Formats: sequence, C-alpha cells, structure tokens
Amino acid sequence: GAATNIIYGLALGYKSAIVPVFLLSLIVYGAHTLAGFYGIALAALGMLSTLATCLAIDVYGPVCDNAGGIAEMCELHPSVREKTDALDAAGNTTAAIGKGFAIGSACLVGLALFGAFVTRLNDTGAKVTV
Repeated sequence: GAATNIIYGLALGYKSAIVPVFLLSLIVYGAHTLAGFYGIALAALGMLSTLATCLAIDVYGPVCDNAGGIAEMCELHPSVREKTDALDAAGNTTAAIGKGFAIGSACLVGLALFGAFVTRLNDTGAKVTV
C-alpha cells in the first residue's frame, strides 16, 4: 500500500546518502591526519572555492521554469513548453546536486569553526578535550 511505498522511498533515499557521507568522512579524516584542523579548513575552502559555479547551477532550474511559464502565457506552440519542461527537469537535477555540495561544504566549515573554537579555548587556559 501507500505506507510501504513511503517506507521504501525513505530507505532508498537513505541508501543514496551512504556514499557521500563516507566520502566526506574520508576527506575529514585524511585532512585531519595530514594537517589537523588546518587541513579541514583547507578542505572546506577548497569546496567553497566553487561557490560561484554552484550558485549558477542552482539558478538554472528556476530560469527554465519561468521561461516555460512565459511560453504558456504567450500561448506559444506546445513544443516550446515541452522543451522548457525538459530543461526544467535538468535544472532540478543540477539544483539537487548543488544542494548536496553546499551541505558538504557547510559540514566542513562547521567542523573547522568548532576546531578553532576549541583551540582558542585551550589558548585561554581552559582545558577542553575533543
């Protein structure tokens, strides 16, 4: 029934997150092993350096969606709407990929900021262990 489909969809979504989580974990471990929290900060900076490209990819879907709406309001030939719908579907896929990349870089930045906070606390004399 419907409940089984919902549970199956959630399980499939969780499975699709396994590989990115392991890759991000390996990046954090490797960066920390090589250069400590400085390495994690560099990994975060590397992911954030492509921010302009990620934003451009994220904007692609809404632009195509607006173009399809304009084509429909202007009563253009239905083939125009079919083309803009195909472009909109591609834009939704690229937006989903861009959001995952943004979440990964936010995770690295948060970890680097936490490391800087702990380091600053230890410099002031407070003993904090992670």
